[in-house]
Amino acid sequence: MLPLPSYERPQEYVARQLRQAILDAEYAPGERLPIERELSEHFGVSRSAIRQALLILSHQGLVKVRSGAGGGPFVTRGSLPAAIAAFENVLISDPAAVEEFIQAKLIIEPAITAHVASSISADTLDLLRQNVVQFRKALRRKEDPTELALEFHSIIIRSSDNRYLSVILQLIGQTLDRLPAPPDTGPVNQRQVLRDHEQLIDALERHEAEAARQLTTEHLEKIWHIPSPAGRRPKPRGTGGLAASTVVEAPTRAAG
Repeated sequence: MLPLPSYERPQEYVARQLRQAILDAEYAPGERLPIERELSEHFGVSRSAIRQALLILSHQGLVKVRSGAGGGPFVTRGSLPAAIAAFENVLISDPAAVEEFIQAKLIIEPAITAHVASSISADTLDLLRQNVVQFRKALRRKEDPTELALEFHSIIIRSSDNRYLSVILQLIGQTLDRLPAPPDTGPVNQRQVLRDHEQLIDALERHEAEAARQLTTEHLEKIWHIPSPAGRRPKPRGTGGLAASTVVEAPTRAAG
């Protein structure tokens, strides 16, 4: 196997390699993939990364993980077409402009969040709250919470129970790492990110779709330093500026 690219998280790398193997018919529909331990040794990553990679493939409709005796990850029958890989190839060979990337995020992600708000489950809300707790602990330990911020949005997207939306958002997210000139977001106020996430949970818990849409849009605009359009309604209470000491430099990419 090729070495893990520096721009790619372990679970994304494993998911991409396994997906390509499935689409290349190295594994037939209904065939069982190697067990978790074997995949971990083969790719040189943790078992946690393998589980996350299988979850990605599950949301893409390529793999179904069965529990119990004789269970494990199996290639689904009637997997998503090779157009998934083709779409990603287009993004890699002809990367979107930075402006197009940001525009896609601003159009799609708020719409998905609004869609989720109408039927979000108590279990998903619990996952979001747990994420916020871990985010707050990371800040107290002066650790970088970027991965937690990304996972927060992934939880929302996965809760849509729409594998096509999950695939689209995943590809948009991966595009950032492949842009010839990644967006320079500058310093990210991680405490403001935390506050945004807390307010978004409140809106989702109340099933307020438009509020969730608006909060997501404003959150992305702050992350990408985009001026808010004239005429937009005032921001919800509690989103005021924070002390300069709460600003944390984003390591490589934005947290939104």
